[in-house]
Amino acid sequence: MKVVLTKNHDKLGMNGSVVDVSEGYARNFLLPQQMALVATPNVLKHFEERKKAIAKKEAAILTNAQALAEKIEALSITIAERVGEEGKLYGTVTSKEVVSALAEQAKIEIDKKQVDIRQSIRHVGEHNAHIKLHPKVIAVLKVQVVAQEG
Repeated sequence: MKVVLTKNHDKLGMNGSVVDVSEGYARNFLLPQQMALVATPNVLKHFEERKKAIAKKEAAILTNAQALAEKIEALSITIAERVGEEGKLYGTVTSKEVVSALAEQAKIEIDKKQVDIRQSIRHVGEHNAHIKLHPKVIAVLKVQVVAQEG
């Protein structure tokens, strides 16, 4: 019996997949648990339309992420920190500080979990912060660390 999965299933497949299962498994488990629907032409048509809508939405999200990545890569933010001898910082520059500086200087709001500082920033100078905007889009932001006045 052909069914369309309405939920992700470890062994059968993802939501929207058309799978062939035994009639007993479909009638006694998948259908009562609302994990699948019988694959009628109307159901198949509905799921195809849904897949197209999701693909269109994903494409729009990807396009927006790429545009934001280009904007971020053109930027260079400046963070002022207290500095000790030889240009060494008291502490490190965190992703939270990068996010607040980006919001303040460029009016771009992102979550601190999206920021990946691969090498901890402990010295004055130019550093890179990687920002994951989408699973396929990672922007590199230039972070300029300067000595704090006063």
